[in-house]
Amino acid sequence: MITLYPPRIRADATALVVYKGAPNRTVDWRLIGGGSLQPLTLATDHNGQAAATYTPGIAGTSITVEVESGA
Repeated sequence: MITLYPPRIRADATALVVYKGAPNRTVDWRLIGGGSLQPLTLATDHNGQAAATYTPGIAGTSITVEVESGA
């Protein structure tokens, strides 16, 4: 599950993207669309959470964030 904080992104602000999955797994972050995604963690912690920051690109465009969790 991926959650965005805040739930609605303003064009002039960054957002925190939190992934919740299995604990202690590597994660591969992918952004489809404009802007940039900067991983804060490359693996889930003991609670199964990993995080990244998203900075918007062109206002009004759609994006998709995907996370693949490995071993």
